[in-house]
Amino acid sequence: MSVELVSASGDGADVRGAFAVLRARLVPLSAPPGLYTAAVERCLTGAGIAKSSQRIYRISLTTWGWMVSGRPAPTGRARRGARPPAVPVSVIDDHGLPEMLAELAAARADEMDADTVNRELSIARKAIGWRQRQGWIICDSTNGIERRPARVLSHGDRGAVN
Repeated sequence: MSVELVSASGDGADVRGAFAVLRARLVPLSAPPGLYTAAVERCLTGAGIAKSSQRIYRISLTTWGWMVSGRPAPTGRARRGARPPAVPVSVIDDHGLPEMLAELAAARADEMDADTVNRELSIARKAIGWRQRQGWIICDSTNGIERRPARVLSHGDRGAVN
């Protein structure tokens, strides 16, 4: 995102005096893509992460794509090949989305292990930050979602996984 200073009148005219007001106009670095899935791909190629990490990020962000659409994400083996529904990228900047995502993330956390849920949340937050820096979105749709505490294994649970 670049910041462009403009005069109080907005026309770029030189305004002089003690009370001249300058304001910033945010200009996106690039036009946002139309669909969430395209935003994921642009984020992955623009974030400068290794190809091996891109695969993990893509799986996590695809999971969030299901939740952004208002549906629970697939779990288990079905998760890896699942393609999220086509939703406009503008949905991720909806002020009502954090509450809905918090509910879906809590339900997902009850089904998955804490490490997976926390990794997905961390990746989603990185992608949101990247999109915010591009000027595509303002909101953080993960507000109100907290990391899950890792399960403490007792001696009888060695090797057990949620």
